Amino acid sequence: MGSIQLKRGLSANLPQSAALAEILYTTDTKRVYVGNGAGQALTEILSYEELLETLNTLSEIGHTHNSNDITDFETAVEDCISTQKGVADGLATLGANGLIPTSQIPANFKEAEVVPNILARNELSAFTGLHALVLDASDDPTVETGGAEYIYNGTTWLKTSELNDLDAIITWDNVTNKPYFVQNILDLSDTPSSFQNQAGKVLVVNDNETGLVFTNVYTGNVDGGTF
Repeated sequence: MGSIQLKRGLSANLPQSAALAEILYTTDTKRVYVGNGAGQALTEILSYEELLETLNTLSEIGHTHNSNDITDFETAVEDCISTQKGVADGLATLGANGLIPTSQIPANFKEAEVVPNILARNELSAFTGLHALVLDASDDPTVETGGAEYIYNGTTWLKTSELNDLDAIITWDNVTNKPYFVQNILDLSDTPSSFQNQAGKVLVVNDNETGLVFTNVYTGNVDGGTF
């Protein structure tokens, strides 16, 4: 019975490719290769031990690696973060002062407009939350004179204050729930109700010690007594 001879030779002379399914053997290194067609790299046939060793170097599901084990890991992460800084659906950044730059803060949290009159306010590109200080708001029927501040609610402007509100003069009589202060001695509940016909008299505690009464000033002699 005959034998099948493999195409063989030294490893230094191993061709880069071979016919499909053609088997090649290197006599010096004892390696076996299979051809994959012209122009295609050879496939090396590994022994069981070599295959097991190769498999042992491959990762398993759920394994971990330190960042130092991954080539250019830190550079890749930094590049990824840099592309997300200050862009839509990205990351907000901090300025040199440790705060988020105003350019990255939504307009409704930072912007306010100062305009000369109501007409200029109405011409603003308004958005919900925009504040506008109108220096002359007299075209607003609810403002008699001076300026006013408004906020846009998404549909219309709402007045929040008027500048001339600070000029209001309030008298004591117009203050509600104010504390009571005694301004006249006759307001006390335990004193006489009138000064009439009490000229030259003084207030003294009455005999029952329940209140004050007017009495004449003593003009007689005072006896010093004996010893």
